Amino acid sequence: MRAGICDLKKLNEEFESRTARQIVEWAAGEFWPDLAVSSSFGAESACLLHLASSVRPGIRVVFVNTGFLFPETLRFRDELARRLGLKV
Repeated sequence: MRAGICDLKKLNEEFESRTARQIVEWAAGEFWPDLAVSSSFGAESACLLHLASSVRPGIRVVFVNTGFLFPETLRFRDELARRLGLKV
């Protein structure tokens, strides 16, 4: 990791003016290949997953299956993983 990565105040100030894509690109550059994103695969998740997979195709996705998820959520997860090439 680069020096100063733990300076959260400085990072917050720097990221305040960056786009979401720039922040994901920074994270990928800083933490790849150990980077992963987490997702509940709700409808709003598609935007972040699309962004992350466009920055780093094949990015790993952490997903917790509680055993109480709707079948529609699991189908949505499978479809997004297929379309975006995610490693769930």
